[in-house]
Amino acid sequence: MSKYAVNREGKKVAINVATPALGDSICAIPTIRKVAHAYQKQITVFTHYPNLFQGHPYIYEALNIGDINEDDYDIFHTFEPLAGKIHYLKYGHREQKMEWRHQNSDIRQYHAISLGFTLTEDEMECDLYAEYPNPLPYGKYVLIHPTNTWPSRTWSEYKWQKLIDELNERNIPVVAIGKDSKERGWHNVQKPVMNVNIKLGVNLLNDPNCTLEKVRWMMNNQALTFITMDSGLLHLAGTTDVNIIQLGGNIDPRLRAPYRQGNQWYNYTYLKGPCNHCGSNMEYNVKEHGTFMASPPLVRCHCEGVTEIGPKVKPVLEEVQKLLENN
Repeated sequence: MSKYAVNREGKKVAINVATPALGDSICAIPTIRKVAHAYQKQITVFTHYPNLFQGHPYIYEALNIGDINEDDYDIFHTFEPLAGKIHYLKYGHREQKMEWRHQNSDIRQYHAISLGFTLTEDEMECDLYAEYPNPLPYGKYVLIHPTNTWPSRTWSEYKWQKLIDELNERNIPVVAIGKDSKERGWHNVQKPVMNVNIKLGVNLLNDPNCTLEKVRWMMNNQALTFITMDSGLLHLAGTTDVNIIQLGGNIDPRLRAPYRQGNQWYNYTYLKGPCNHCGSNMEYNVKEHGTFMASPPLVRCHCEGVTEIGPKVKPVLEEVQKLLENN
């Protein structure tokens, strides 16, 4: 594709990826690709992460979301028109209250549904091309993402530290990545990185020089595996070939796990914890609200008797050991 798409008035066709979340933004790519295919031209994208979208073959230009100009662009907005909002669907003289619930939806389809279509399974892969070399003097290492977020998506600091210590004792280097962040929306949550100690490897938590482009290079070139909960970096990893070990949370992984090579299980392992995926299981909608049409608060686990999220440390170590034996 060479020239950009325009509408009949001559305005450039653009998609506004209207979410500040990294993972949700990356998961707009299948929708961007499908719209570009429809026009058989590149399109403009407005996003909070314009640098990350640079060089994409279906994107003519990636611009900051603050630079939206309705005069020059025919803009289609994804995500935000649906997120956390009640819609009223008319049926004859009736009106049905409707919420497109993010936690009950596939993260990629959410963008497509915003624009009135859905994606087939072979359209679900997310691809990025921006990366920058960041070699580290450890050969192959285990890349980890030890950060705090919602309690339903946080592996404890104790477990992260134990994993690091066990890997280091086996002479396996560990590299930690991630930055302090906060989330505003359904819930206001502070997301600080964890205070972990790495004896063999390096702690790059809150390192301002560790950009997303560098992280992609690390994943593609040096990381033996990337270990994370459901996070934005999970979806960044899904744009690379790195082996992924996802630690289980309260969302069914089939709604979140990246598609690569046409499926969700390529170079991917999911280690379930005690939670029964209550965040996406609509039985808990009914238990909490008396109707499937409303979701329970996603910040915590609603499964009876569950006091911790994610697997024990031992199965994570075993997965890393398998990878070492096969490489």
